[in-house]
Amino acid sequence: MRKLSTIAAAVIFSSSALAQNCELTDDVTTISSVQGEATQSPLLEDTVTVTGIVTADWSQPEKLKGFFLQSLNDHQDDNPLTSEGLFIQASNNIRSVTAGTIVKVTGTVSEENNLTQLTDTSRFYECGTVDLPEPVDLILPFSSQQQAETVEGMRVTVSGQQPLTISGHYQFPRHGFFDISAGRLWTPSQIAEPGSAARALAASNRLNRLQVDDNSNQRPQPLPYQNLFHGPNNSLRSGASLAPITGILSQYSDSYRLQPTTELQLSERSKITPIQPKRAGQLRIASFNVLNYFNGNGQGAGFPTERGAKTVAQFKRQQDKIVAALDALNADVFGLMEVENDGFDENSAIQQLVDALNQAQDIPYAISQPQSERVGDDQISVAIIYNKDRLKPANHAKTIEKGPFQWGSRVPLAQIFTDKESKQQFTAVVNHFKSKGGCPEDGVNANQRDGQACWNALRVESAERLTAWVKQEQMPNPILLGDFNAYYMEEPMQYMTANGYQNVSSARDYSYVYDSQAGSLDHILVPNELSKNVVRVQHINFNADEPRLYDYRDPQYYQPNPYRSSDHDPLLIDLDWRSSGK
Repeated sequence: MRKLSTIAAAVIFSSSALAQNCELTDDVTTISSVQGEATQSPLLEDTVTVTGIVTADWSQPEKLKGFFLQSLNDHQDDNPLTSEGLFIQASNNIRSVTAGTIVKVTGTVSEENNLTQLTDTSRFYECGTVDLPEPVDLILPFSSQQQAETVEGMRVTVSGQQPLTISGHYQFPRHGFFDISAGRLWTPSQIAEPGSAARALAASNRLNRLQVDDNSNQRPQPLPYQNLFHGPNNSLRSGASLAPITGILSQYSDSYRLQPTTELQLSERSKITPIQPKRAGQLRIASFNVLNYFNGNGQGAGFPTERGAKTVAQFKRQQDKIVAALDALNADVFGLMEVENDGFDENSAIQQLVDALNQAQDIPYAISQPQSERVGDDQISVAIIYNKDRLKPANHAKTIEKGPFQWGSRVPLAQIFTDKESKQQFTAVVNHFKSKGGCPEDGVNANQRDGQACWNALRVESAERLTAWVKQEQMPNPILLGDFNAYYMEEPMQYMTANGYQNVSSARDYSYVYDSQAGSLDHILVPNELSKNVVRVQHINFNADEPRLYDYRDPQYYQPNPYRSSDHDPLLIDLDWRSSGK
């Protein structure tokens, strides 16, 4: 511990008694000694006295209930592994303090949510004012977690090796913080092979993320950082980039957090994907997970439902957003996932959706039905709706309920169509493979820690059984689409692309943002020989970049547009049978 005998000459004392209280005697401990070289203070539960410059004050009860303190320049050690910043928890004997004030404070060293701080403060003196210390330049990604720890509690300016990007905002409506990174973060198994490559990217992602907080401990109302809002919902969209940010580096649990002290500035908006118009003669096929579209009993009652809307008013808003999205996509065939599995009569969910869609626009859509009353026995099912002016179905839709489709993956639905314009036949095969949740503790379907999460073996089996079924049934020009719950580089997708199919997307396309990482669970695969007929592929970013607050549930933020109509983005392709000379 460094022993300090006097405060810097810049301090202005108000009286001789104050000067005596502000003297740096042998009982003063340096902030760097409190922080130590490890993630946890070596002086935990000790009572210490520290002095330093207040760099930011959020002592109010609705804020962080404390302020940050940083060592005077002359009192810093020469150890790059120790931080010179510290959080001081407010108490009854500490009033608000102004940034730039030098204070001397006594309290107990503690670690709360992994943030080193002083609590139970007993003595507190203001000892004059000085200029704020210059912020430390901090560049994402961190070289190590230790790098962040060495500036915990200090004033920093954060920039990135790539533009600072809003990578996720799941907690933004509830807790007021969002994640930033240097460039967009990708789900490891979207762009890296499962196993060591995916694990390495996951480790890299952990060093390339930082929470930006709103300096509050309450649910934000109104939402903070509205100068960053943009887009159709005027919202905080992921994918946007920011100018460098100055603030205090804090920590909460295992995440490092920036408490800004200057206004944030948007440097580039999140890209809004325009929907390219379908050209004459082309056929459009779309895949869209509609996130638990349940209509109660279909007559305005039966709410709350098992999934989806809790009230009839919520359902009406949900339906309006989904219809707006379907209308904008203008597809001839829609493969839908997460529709209530309640049959096909006039009060069913799928019939009510088609009725609403047909009332909203001029294309007459119809439903592909299997011979069974329902599609499997899960609460949710896949569905196919089609433009009956353009397409003619061949008999009933087909299903398979064997193997992984008896339990786990939802029953797929296949419909053979004839394009009335070109006379060509094709098959829309809609899928929804087993999700990555509800992991077993052991066995082949447990999480193997290779980036594919749990139930991967079941999804691989689903891909094998699906492609075998399509071949056995001799389906013409089979187009496999849907929510496969597998990212681009994962084994189920690689199995299908190794066995006669081409994924129309690339590894840098995405339909979903989870844990601030982008990737695609939604895919369209065509037979290799049909790939030349695919003239356009579009990932329409209606949903994944939008905060969930803007869906149908909260009337304050709801807008009757396609944006945040679901949590998955729709994917569509345009086919031109003439492109390969057919």
